[in-house]
Amino acid sequence: MSRRRGHAGRASRRTAPSQRARRTSARNGALEIWKFGGASLATAENIRKAVALIAAHPGPLVVVASALGGVTDRLLAGAAQALAGDGKAVARTAADFLKRHRDIIRRVVPHGDARRALLAALDAAAREYRDLAVAIGVLGHIEPRASDTLVSRGERLSASILAATLTAARAAVYVDAASIVRTDGHHGGAAPDLAHTSRLAKKAIGAHLSAGRTPVVPGFIGLGPDGTITTLGRGGSDLSATMLARALGATKVVLWKDVPGILTADPRLVTDARLIPELHHREAAEVAHYGAKVLHPRALIPIAGTRIVLNVRSFIDTERPGTEVSARRSDLAHPVKAIATVRDQAVVTVSGKGMAGVHGIAARTFVAVDAERLSVSTIFQASSENSIGFTLPEAEADRAVRAISRAFREELSTGLIDNVTARPGMAVIAVVGDGMVGTPGVAARVFSALSNAGVNVVAIAQGSSERNISFVVREAEVQEAVRRVHTAFQLSKIGGGRPHAKPYTDVVFLGFGRVGRALADQIAAATDGAPVRVVGVVDRSGYVFEPRGLANRRLLELARAKEGGALVASLGGTRASAADALATIGSHAVSHPVIVDVTGHDHGALLVTALSQGFNLALANKKPVAGSLESYRALLDTARQSGRTIRYEATVGAGLPLIDT
Repeated sequence: MSRRRGHAGRASRRTAPSQRARRTSARNGALEIWKFGGASLATAENIRKAVALIAAHPGPLVVVASALGGVTDRLLAGAAQALAGDGKAVARTAADFLKRHRDIIRRVVPHGDARRALLAALDAAAREYRDLAVAIGVLGHIEPRASDTLVSRGERLSASILAATLTAARAAVYVDAASIVRTDGHHGGAAPDLAHTSRLAKKAIGAHLSAGRTPVVPGFIGLGPDGTITTLGRGGSDLSATMLARALGATKVVLWKDVPGILTADPRLVTDARLIPELHHREAAEVAHYGAKVLHPRALIPIAGTRIVLNVRSFIDTERPGTEVSARRSDLAHPVKAIATVRDQAVVTVSGKGMAGVHGIAARTFVAVDAERLSVSTIFQASSENSIGFTLPEAEADRAVRAISRAFREELSTGLIDNVTARPGMAVIAVVGDGMVGTPGVAARVFSALSNAGVNVVAIAQGSSERNISFVVREAEVQEAVRRVHTAFQLSKIGGGRPHAKPYTDVVFLGFGRVGRALADQIAAATDGAPVRVVGVVDRSGYVFEPRGLANRRLLELARAKEGGALVASLGGTRASAADALATIGSHAVSHPVIVDVTGHDHGALLVTALSQGFNLALANKKPVAGSLESYRALLDTARQSGRTIRYEATVGAGLPLIDT
């Protein structure tokens, strides 16, 4: 026994220097702040994945944790049920909260003191939640202060679980946000006190980092001046991360989310929306303000004007680089980077011929709106001063109209102001890009695209920074409007190459048999200057792709070799499936791409995917449109939803003259 103890002791002494070296290396590395969203911590498997990512990082880290996915909403819903007098629902909420966290703790935290302490803290938290919710039901109302206390349990428990799980792979410690984050007293949407927070964070977290430990901090919460728990509102955990980055002098913030990053547009509206590799802080703030839920504009405030880099990365596919937000200007080839939308809006208008030149009309309008704690997304005013308009959520329009009408009761009675109206069913679209500054013709391209689509613009606003053109359209026209502007600025090419000054139609052959080679000959022989070029050839073996267009000589070589039975992959091409080939081609800067299907196979599912990737279709193949009705409808529906075109010229009866074309 003694020999074993001696052997273990010698082993411990041998490993100690390497452990000290690792700690020294960690202390000397560049600090990063990693924030894991609720979806990233929703299950035991996800927590293990987060721990593996953290453990593999070589440098010092501070980790910010959100509540487990869905927990915050569930806790608030339980409080609402308590107000409605549904005591049984409150008990169920507390029981669900207890069971979900207990199951995860038992699956990810090893047996021992840490697990016992966590389970005891969980029992106490569930009990306190139930008692507080019952008290709310008895009182018949819920104070914002009580609401913040209720929901703070989610972040505190998830951070405690993550810290306890991480300890097995990396020295980690739980640090309560209430001990370091200071805010004002506005419960439900508190503003952080950056100076006070910086002093506390440097002292508390700095000591752990110096000792080689990884602090794990609950996001979303802080402490108000009166010592009560406050929450930071929507995007609060992201704000916690950027606030700590500034306080601690971190070089980078990584937000791990269930999305690939920030996209050029809402993919539900534009099927060929693309990941934006880089954004300036200013661009990201504009996109975030106008409805990009992946990032809240408040989260950017602490890092504005600094060299801190913010990365929005995919927790689902951790190999993807995501979007980098920094102070560096990039990709000047694209003056417009993104199109953001705010749906379900109303336009509220204060109008009257007697308003012109009258002092204080605008100020009184927005004081009345502010008194109702309503948030305005855009403001419009003509130089004639006959009207002032603004947009806000449709559900709040009536409150705004009533508040403004009360403020101008006398002016309405005397006719100085004609009316205060709300027009529901609107959407705000914002065209955003740092490269718009000083670039002539951007507005003209935006509104030409809308005009060509027959989209009526209700109101327009542009800030003096020139980084944002916002306009209002009817909700029914929002998809067409976004799609047309997205196409006009070739935003599907972001990250894949420069947009084309001269618009081409880029042709990709799916199959390169006799019909395909004949069409290639016609394109090559065109002498009328038609902007059509062949950029890719795909067959069953792989593909050949040249973003600038395949030279006529190269096409001729391919045609001769194919005639002799060769496959594309053996002719200097890339071996890949047809789906992978089209995905690769579609991710590059191809212009108005058209797939010409000259095969004899039913590629229905492949063509549906291609439509959603931004390709138009020209079919010399009858099978995709002569198969099942479901397959045919899927093609047409996808084309309509993605704004793409399908054209076909195919015979039946294997070429028998049954139809005169």
